[in-house]
Amino acid sequence: MTLIYSATLGASIYDDEALTLFSKIIPRMVLMSSQKERIKENIELCIVNDKIDERIALSLIDKLHDAYPNGINNHPLKLTNTSYSTIEKCQKSQLVFLLSSNENNIEKALQYTHTHTAISMSYDPIYLANGVETSLFFGRKVTPYLNINALRKNGIDVDNLLIRISKIYLNEGEK
Repeated sequence: MTLIYSATLGASIYDDEALTLFSKIIPRMVLMSSQKERIKENIELCIVNDKIDERIALSLIDKLHDAYPNGINNHPLKLTNTSYSTIEKCQKSQLVFLLSSNENNIEKALQYTHTHTAISMSYDPIYLANGVETSLFFGRKVTPYLNINALRKNGIDVDNLLIRISKIYLNEGEK
């Protein structure tokens, strides 16, 4: 009974509308950053999750396909779904989207995105404190949330327009 309860509890932290909003923003983050220079043909995005959230990851991938059936700016989307234990499948990705996990997995994923110079984006903005570079802020309006210091550390520049429309995370107590 506890297993069923925790599985339900884990899945309930994701909001379908929020996932739809993320699906519309994720490819644009690549195009509004220095990552656009890494695009050969496809915009490569990787969704990383714990096994319990695989259904959520697949839902996000479906939403990305729905939002951009023909890609964006003449670039098809190449979407990879993987777990934290097989994150090496994200090697060519310009952006790695992190679903919620334990701090150890988040830390390893951030090390990976820094090694491969990929933007890290998380569903939960709490991970900005761990060094995740982007998320979304849900207030009166939805705005990108940027961790400028983490982006700089990873050598990723973002367009000034993105900075102007975003909420900036102040790295108080960054690890």
